[in-house]
Amino acid sequence: MAQKWIRAALLAAFGAVVLAVSVVPGVTAQDKKAEKIPSIKQIMLAAHKGDDTLITKVKAAVKDGKWEDAQKAAKTLSENGVALGKNKPKRGETSSWETLTKAYAESTKAVADATEKKDADATTKALDTIGDSCKACHQAHRGKGK
Repeated sequence: MAQKWIRAALLAAFGAVVLAVSVVPGVTAQDKKAEKIPSIKQIMLAAHKGDDTLITKVKAAVKDGKWEDAQKAAKTLSENGVALGKNKPKRGETSSWETLTKAYAESTKAVADATEKKDADATTKALDTIGDSCKACHQAHRGKGK
């Protein structure tokens, strides 16, 4: 009689696990896309290459007093700053990459924080810090200067 109760309890537990697993949503292709990390090239192009970059947008918006636009561009810049360090460089040492991308992420966050505070001077200073970091990173991980 005890074996029947044990067997029934085990079957009930198994059934509960199956039910729980079937109710928990799986990872969809859309979820995977949401987790996709932009490449180094995508991040650099968005922030630094051309006339319509995130940095240009922040500078122009701050100059015009359009803080909402500055905040939006700065938020994307900061998100990309964090994503940069999740990439692997083709050249250079891992420790250098970690140090330089951490500094880049901190600088991009400083831009976002400054725009949230509507502080033009702090925004400019943080943007200058980003610009000053290009050469060291490119020398270590691209084999080129700025």
